[in-house]
Amino acid sequence: MLQYFINNKYKSTFDRLHPPKLEYFCKVDETSSTMPRTMHMHTNLVEILLVYNGNGIYMIENDKYTAQKGDLILYNSNVPHDEFGGSGTGLCTYCLGISNLKLTHLEKNKIISSDYIPVIGLGKFFDEFLALFQCMEHNINEDELYLPEFINYLTEAIIVKTCHIVKTNGIIRQQKILSLSDKVRDYIDKHYNEPISLEQIAATVKANKYYLAHMFKAETGFSPLQYVVRRRIGEAQNLLINTDMSITQIAATVGYNNSNYFQNIFRKYMGMTPGYYRKKWKS
Repeated sequence: MLQYFINNKYKSTFDRLHPPKLEYFCKVDETSSTMPRTMHMHTNLVEILLVYNGNGIYMIENDKYTAQKGDLILYNSNVPHDEFGGSGTGLCTYCLGISNLKLTHLEKNKIISSDYIPVIGLGKFFDEFLALFQCMEHNINEDELYLPEFINYLTEAIIVKTCHIVKTNGIIRQQKILSLSDKVRDYIDKHYNEPISLEQIAATVKANKYYLAHMFKAETGFSPLQYVVRRRIGEAQNLLINTDMSITQIAATVGYNNSNYFQNIFRKYMGMTPGYYRKKWKS
């Protein structure tokens, strides 16, 4: 017989006045990953993604990362990210969206310190993480009275393991001086849903508009105004998936007063109407 005694004298990872809440669980398989999410952010929750197969290119804030099977991707609240930017092969992920998270060592709705790179290789811990996500997938749709509490504890277990992984496998960022393109992105991220022009952006960052446009496209692959559209489309996707707002309401929220024009722009970028995108993603 084997008997183990657990040390129950530990300091909790959580601020217990703010119990974390699992808002959604998502499994994105190879088929689903062909419906890309353009640049968006979440204002009131964090996301934990596990890449369980394939690879893809992710834009997080102002940096590009290649993530592959065995990587954990962490998004704090208010961090712009492009979930399926670039090309990838057989990309499959699990995702948890968690609100009201307050870790004892971080601000509310932050899962990782800004000192660390948000893509972390799990190494020997991959199988353990995969088992936790698969256990959640197996139980989340079952109709048992105890399961909501069980899912909540699984969520907390994943958060605690994630904090451990950040400390053991996390890589410290190199200090970076904001470039002109970074300043442009930061400005657009804050004002994308307002009337915005190249002249206005140039005046704000104190740069020649032609030089600014050239530098921004060279670094990102998009013109500043194309980036504005991508931010609007990305936030619209977020609202289509996670709310019951009407198409007209979503259009106005992301900066389009004309719903028909918004739907044409969405179709141009996504190859489908907003209504069809909502239906496909939710199904």
